Amino acid sequence: MADLNPIYNSTLTCPVCDNKIEVSKVRSRFVKLKSQDEDFCPYYESYNPVFYEAWVCKYCGYAAHSTVFPEVNRNDCKQVLDKIKPKWTSRDFTGERDINKALEAFKIVLYNLQVRGAPFSEFGKICLRIAWLYRYKGEYVNEHKFLKYSYDYYKNAFSKENLSHRKLDEYTLMYILGELARRLELYDEALQWFGKLISVSANPKEKSKIQPRLIEMTKDQIHITREKMKNDEKESAAINE
Repeated sequence: MADLNPIYNSTLTCPVCDNKIEVSKVRSRFVKLKSQDEDFCPYYESYNPVFYEAWVCKYCGYAAHSTVFPEVNRNDCKQVLDKIKPKWTSRDFTGERDINKALEAFKIVLYNLQVRGAPFSEFGKICLRIAWLYRYKGEYVNEHKFLKYSYDYYKNAFSKENLSHRKLDEYTLMYILGELARRLELYDEALQWFGKLISVSANPKEKSKIQPRLIEMTKDQIHITREKMKNDEKESAAINE
């Protein structure tokens, strides 16, 4: 038991090229959450499973988030085989990953989404995870850039996608949009998104569908956002005196 490797490989079939491939995962017993940011960015005591969420086929270059890796249609396969595979240089993403290797894998996923014309919500999810990876690295400019990408994609997902069959529900998305807007210092927009969720939760039928923790987090973020706006106004007034 003491020699058990925290990282292990799992074999599966690439849904695009039908080759047997291996993907690496972190054993659940080694995943110990330490804390979490308000946009759900997790911090772990040792091994970070986020590093391994981007799965890549070494044969054809198909890549996707682990939760949706098998979910490709005929057109997706054609796009990957026509536009990615011919230019693909085989590389191995199995084994332990550092942040840079994780970033490389996630950016291959992002490129796949662009080639396939994937849903906005998938773009939002991948851009948010890339932002988290840059946050771990302390690269604020790149983090901010990908938070903005994620925000824009998620806004499109909210207004243009049917989220009923997605893993991300509309209530969580309202909160994420509010939090991303807050982090981007778009405070008025943040309050609009947070306020939308609070308004929806006032309806008993809707409230039963929303996690109580999400409502409490939203109230907390409304308070934090308003305080930040007040402080900014005071600082601005002091500078202009």
